[in-house]
Order: sequence, then C-alpha cells, then structure tokens
Amino acid sequence: MTMPDPLANPIKPEDDTQASIPAPEAPSFPQSSAPDFDEATATPGSTTYGTAYDAAGAQSFPGPEQPAANQAPFGGAPGAQPSPEQPAYGSAGYGDPAYGQPAYGQPAYGQQAYATPPKQWVLALVLAFFLGGFGVHNFYLGYTTRGIIQLVLTITLVGAPISAIWALIEFIMIIMRSGSYGYDASGQPLV
Repeated sequence: MTMPDPLANPIKPEDDTQASIPAPEAPSFPQSSAPDFDEATATPGSTTYGTAYDAAGAQSFPGPEQPAANQAPFGGAPGAQPSPEQPAYGSAGYGDPAYGQPAYGQPAYGQQAYATPPKQWVLALVLAFFLGGFGVHNFYLGYTTRGIIQLVLTITLVGAPISAIWALIEFIMIIMRSGSYGYDASGQPLV
C-alpha cells in the first residue's frame, strides 16, 4: 500500500472539501529574553543568575548563629525584635509552673535529689552532755573531723581532760545555738 504524496496534490482555495479544515497552529510558549546585565557596573550579589558571577565571599547566608534580617523571632510578629522578657527556647514546658503541670517529682536544678531531714537540736544536746568526750554529737551533726579528734584525745587518756573541757564548751554552744552549732554540716538549721 502506498501513501499519497501531500505535495503532489497541493490544497487549492477553490477546493471546498479541504479548505474547511484549518491548518494546525504551532504551540506558543512564553518567550524569555535575556536580562540586561552589564558586568562593568554590576555589584556583587545583584545578579539573577546565581552565585557563579558574584565575587567569592561577597554573599553571606543566614545560619543558626545569624538570623535573617527580615526574620521575626520565634513566636513574635514579623519585623519585631526579641524582648528581654522573652523566655529562652525550651525554657517553658510540662514541668513549668506557668502551665500548671507538675514536674513529675523531679528536683529543680541545683537541689539535692535526696534531701536529709534536719537534725534534732535536743538530740545533739543530749549526745553532747552524755557522750561529748567521745565526740558523738559532732558525728551526729556531720562534723566528722572534730569528732575523730575528740575521740582520739579521749582514747589517749592524756588528752581526755582536754576533750572533756572541749565537750563542755560545745555543749554550751549547742544550748545557745551559737556559731556552727546552730546548724548541721550541710547548713540546715537544727530543729
């Protein structure tokens, strides 16, 4: 089977049958023209072609340390500056009292996880009166070096009178809650 040659039978305007069929038009695409660019008067960073024509190191991109000039702070209005009252990122959360939720029993930063109950003033006084020469009241209050020195003095028998006078002075200081004997070794007041 042979195909008819379209050039052999050209379309004539007199022919009604083929004149009614419109000729297909070429598709139209938006034409882009090259932007006017003069390298002699251009400033670095002003090209629309990217960074290939810009001077090396002339551009700076905002990173985590340097926010963009037109970028608003987190949670703020566009163009607003961060205020000194604005909390730091991550400061408010589920354990924050502002939200009214408990912190699941976790201690605050800087607090002891297992706080010891305060020492008894009366017990320290009784220990100083009856066992003061052995330094038991100092061990109870947490002053272990004082307690060891008093214990060693009492055991040597030569230092026993010195240790007894020392214990009597500490007994009076505990009664008056004077100096370091108003507190235990961790700084909690005696109750």
